[in-house]
Amino acid sequence: MSVPIAVIGAGIIGARHARLAAAEPECRLVALVDPAPAAAELAAELGVPHYAEPEAMLATETPEGAVIAVPNDLHAPVGIMCAERGIHLLMEKPVAESVAVGRSIVEAAERAGVAMMVGHHRRFDPALEAAKRIVADEIGGLIAVSAMWSARKPDPYYEVAWRRQAGGGPVLINMIHDIDALRHICGEIVSVYAETVPSRRGHPVEDTAAVVLRFASGALGTITLSDAAPSPWGWEAGTDDNPGIAASGQNCYRFVGATGSLDFPNLTLWRHQGEIPGGWQLPYVSEQRPLGERDSLAWQMRHFCRVVRGEEQPRVSGRDGLATLAATMAVHHSASSGGPVSPDK
Repeated sequence: MSVPIAVIGAGIIGARHARLAAAEPECRLVALVDPAPAAAELAAELGVPHYAEPEAMLATETPEGAVIAVPNDLHAPVGIMCAERGIHLLMEKPVAESVAVGRSIVEAAERAGVAMMVGHHRRFDPALEAAKRIVADEIGGLIAVSAMWSARKPDPYYEVAWRRQAGGGPVLINMIHDIDALRHICGEIVSVYAETVPSRRGHPVEDTAAVVLRFASGALGTITLSDAAPSPWGWEAGTDDNPGIAASGQNCYRFVGATGSLDFPNLTLWRHQGEIPGGWQLPYVSEQRPLGERDSLAWQMRHFCRVVRGEEQPRVSGRDGLATLAATMAVHHSASSGGPVSPDK
């Protein structure tokens, strides 16, 4: 039975969600909510009702699930409004603009007895699951990981006002995805040290960050981030999972362990030839693991339908998404304080 779904917010990611919901056999798009004229045009194209505000939609439609893709500071009022009406939530990341506000949404969903998913769609990428298995079982224990995300966002991207304001920088928009992926593969983050650089475009947000992470296992990690520097190194470029970002096929993460290392996302496993663990005098051998079809955003939508029907538990629950938000906010807290901080869960 198809699940009636409303999409609230029709920006870049909201429009993608709307198209996916309209195409997904397991759900039925019943409304698109956004005051922008482009949203009305998209709703007409998809053949669904358009509403400027969620209150008007909720007074008329009866969705069982809602995708919340509005600006971060609207996540709480819109998400809580839907939860209190018994509507299950797929909340785009981040959960909210702060951990405290995010916690209020999670608690509202729990009180209402509705499921809450957070839109860390990379958890549905088969390369991520393969990397998790390889890091756990085949590199002799994780010692460190390095991650890179660097791209030059085009100037029109910033015509949307909230992207020029606090919380609209690449830490909360982009790095949060990498932090979630590294939490999933490497385990919980217990300490964060970060430096950030103000926007070269003159906006009151960062555009570049360098971060050191310590995981509960004792492994260390680094993330280098910039939305002002063109490069082929980043998740979207490496995996080709975003049609708006040019693909490069280059790796964005490297995991190193006591007996081997892994390039990601091409899943090339590196070891010394012969002896285990070997030594630097030995030649390297590499093995590229096969990877099948990937369509993580579409699979997330299908999973959400099954969560709404009670057939599956959320792959990224509200509490899980809150932990990722806490580790990400720690980047800002560390950059402000000048020292390492622990995520405030």
